[in-house]
Amino acid sequence: MKPTMRQSIDGVTQIVDRAPPAAYGRAGRLRARFYWSDALVWFMRAIAWIWVAKGLFNWGLALGAFSRYGDFAQLSRPLQGSIVFFAVVDPLAAVGLWLAAPWGGVLWLLCASIETVSPALGVRGAASGPLGVGLNAALLALYFFLTWRAGQERG
Repeated sequence: MKPTMRQSIDGVTQIVDRAPPAAYGRAGRLRARFYWSDALVWFMRAIAWIWVAKGLFNWGLALGAFSRYGDFAQLSRPLQGSIVFFAVVDPLAAVGLWLAAPWGGVLWLLCASIETVSPALGVRGAASGPLGVGLNAALLALYFFLTWRAGQERG
């Protein structure tokens, strides 16, 4: 809890800690409390760094910075389209995730869902393999779990 200030009858101002006694540990310090909403924000910020890196990687593919993946012009049209789409949308989703804005979560869910589902549907424009699909599915599940727990925390 937040400490408050109180003024006594003789004019002396005191800082009063209004935390209940059960909140204190053996050493008399206030124990930290775990909040699911804080865990969700930190998760979103960690994912934001990953999505910035993914966006930069896609820009590198589109601009030909990674020659070992082949010439961008020689790739199939669906694969070129998905690379350009994710090069634009991944950094936008990263900014929204870092700000913990609702639109950032929605944009990230859109990106992660498309990357997860497109290889399963046989789309030739999928750049991620089975490892990428599994990682995206795990991140989506963790995001939904943290969002659910944060919602329960608010009551």
